[in-house]
Amino acid sequence: MAISSTAYSPKDFQLAIIAESVAGTAVTASMSLVNIDSIELPSLNPTQVTDVRHGTGRTLKQVDTFTTNKVTVKEISFSGIADSTILPILLQNITQDTSDASVPDNDDLYEILNNYEPASIALDGTESSTTYANKTLTVAIDNPASGYSMIFKGCVLTSLTINGDIGEESGRIKFSGTFKTGMVPDLSASSPTFSGGTAHFNNNYFMTDFTTTKVAGVADCVLKSFSLTIENDAQFMGFDSTGNYEVLQRALPEVIVTCDSVVKYDGNTQGLVESFETQSIGDSSGHVDIDLQGTSTIGIDINNTLLTDVSFSEEEAMFLSISQKGMADATGTNKFFSIKATN
Repeated sequence: MAISSTAYSPKDFQLAIIAESVAGTAVTASMSLVNIDSIELPSLNPTQVTDVRHGTGRTLKQVDTFTTNKVTVKEISFSGIADSTILPILLQNITQDTSDASVPDNDDLYEILNNYEPASIALDGTESSTTYANKTLTVAIDNPASGYSMIFKGCVLTSLTINGDIGEESGRIKFSGTFKTGMVPDLSASSPTFSGGTAHFNNNYFMTDFTTTKVAGVADCVLKSFSLTIENDAQFMGFDSTGNYEVLQRALPEVIVTCDSVVKYDGNTQGLVESFETQSIGDSSGHVDIDLQGTSTIGIDINNTLLTDVSFSEEEAMFLSISQKGMADATGTNKFFSIKATN
């Protein structure tokens, strides 16, 4: 084979998603592009056995090996800019908020209640619900090399981090996340088609949209940065003759929300060190909330959290790094957390 003179820029590769009308059946037309900073080669996780078997010679033989791509979990990780087209879709998928069929929904509020018990999804051709909440997604990595795009069907978003730093890009909010699927991918597919182009890339969210900044129960704190992570993992069960899992179940063993913030150390926040040391587990008075609210575009609200770390952060002035983990209260119908994202 002769040397190829072709070279591709990392920026030639694109990431796109679309909801599936039938769970586990790929859709590759009119996909929505994700405004990515970077994309990693997906974790394909094939099963490989390379143990030396009994026989003559102390070497691994070709016949000793075993490899397969069936009944394995694939992971597609990404990072990029949170725009008003993609972020609401991701939030509804990871929270499974079925309050409305549209995306964004009527009140643009995505939340998980304290009594959250997610429904399972059958990956055997059963139709998904009418919302993104209980739908699977097709995720595509568009390859500039013709015939080598990667199509992953039956995906759900299992981890999403939303973060911003007022010192970077004027506080423009970014995200990163991971999709998972238990279905065999197509790694030599034709390029998908896209809808909407890149016009929506300009519809971003900024930390300056926050008109309320309350961290660890302290109102009016000077916020430098934040990072909110939602983890709603997926477990895959069963199998079919083609090597796909049959059932997908979320939130095993739990759904997790954490928030890391950096705030100025001053008269408002100096008591947080003591709060971290003396907070009472199981006592509602020790639960400190997070309230980062914008007037119309974006907002984060976690009623009850546990302070998991408070430490100094040396910036231009002294700041505090605050880590919190969301908790449910004893009333099952109250919200575990909510996040607002409008277009």
